Amino acid sequence: MDILLRDVPEQVVVTEQRMVDQAALEAWLPGAMSRVLKAAGDAAAGTVQQPYLERGQAPDEPVFIVIYEGNPNEGETAVEVCTPLRAGVRAPADAASRTIPGHREAYVRVTKNTVVSGRLGDVYVAVERWVGSNALEVAAAPRETYWTDFHAADGHDVVFDVAYPVR
Repeated sequence: MDILLRDVPEQVVVTEQRMVDQAALEAWLPGAMSRVLKAAGDAAAGTVQQPYLERGQAPDEPVFIVIYEGNPNEGETAVEVCTPLRAGVRAPADAASRTIPGHREAYVRVTKNTVVSGRLGDVYVAVERWVGSNALEVAAAPRETYWTDFHAADGHDVVFDVAYPVR
């Protein structure tokens, strides 16, 4: 598993938050992604505006950040779904938004096969261990950054990143 570091600039995001357990998360997440993208409208930033998220020859795609304040497999936890806005563009007046401070994050690219095999939890553990063994500290809640439709992806397709902000 290749764990890498990247710098993420400050981002203004359109956001939706909810308390969910794993079953509720799976039901809520696709609709929440659709709603934040729709609320962001033309202000939404795709991978072209966020080159650290590009994946080779993939086209410009929408981006979604899912931030977990706990583990939904262990019960209800706060989860936030966001779509970043293009730099310098204001959030639409009727959309819930906030600023995510710039940060460095340790991350790994996750394939659909990893998820369907039930090994996603191992990815989180590996990133946490890597952070500790590289004299870094976790600075904020973990997140998943999506830009591919999970349901349409091939098993070997990278569908999202698991990342931990670090210092």
